[in-house]
Amino acid sequence: MEQIGGAFVSVNIACLDDVDPAMLAALPVQYMDGLHDNWWNPPHETRHL
Repeated sequence: MEQIGGAFVSVNIACLDDVDPAMLAALPVQYMDGLHDNWWNPPHETRHL
């Protein structure tokens, strides 16, 4: 995907074994608007995420 710098991989880290929930809660979150193929901007609404 050229718009975000080339090849990309997405991993659902909540599915990994032995991950502490406190560590997951402390991780930074970056929202991307994949619904509209607008990967370079966050979605207008993120309260439900």
